[in-house]
Amino acid sequence: MYPRSTPVPPRRALGGTPGFTLLEVIVIVIVAGLLAALVLNLMGTQLLRSSNPATIAADAGDAEAAMEGVVANYTGKVNTNTTTALDALKADYTTNSTVSITDATWNSVRTLTVTTRVGNTSYTSLFTQARTNAADNATDY
Repeated sequence: MYPRSTPVPPRRALGGTPGFTLLEVIVIVIVAGLLAALVLNLMGTQLLRSSNPATIAADAGDAEAAMEGVVANYTGKVNTNTTTALDALKADYTTNSTVSITDATWNSVRTLTVTTRVGNTSYTSLFTQARTNAADNATDY
C-alpha cells in the first residue's frame, strides 16, 4: 500500500447517495415504537374518555346560563312588583326540568332556594324579596 498524502473525501463527494443506513433506520423504528408504547401506557383509558371533560364543561356552562336566566327573570319581577316577585318566579319554573325551586323561611324571611342542574353539575342560589316597596332602589342585572 502506498501512503496517502491527501485525506479521503466524504462519501457524498464520491457520488454516494445521501440517506440513512439500514442500522440507523432500525434504531429509529425501535425507539419510535418504544415511545408509542410508553405514551399509550401512560394515557391509559384517557383516550377512550376524552369527550368526558368536554361534556362536564358544557354542562357547567349550561347550568350557569340557566341560573343567570333565573336571576335576570327575578330581577325584572322584583323591579316590576315587589310583593309578588317570589310567587311569580316560582310559577315561571314549576314545569322546568332544569330548574327546581324550594320555598322556605330563613331567619324569618321568605326565601326561594333555586337550583339549576344540567348533567351532574348544579348551581344553587337563595332568592329573597330584595325590595320591600317601590321607593327602594331598583336592582339592575
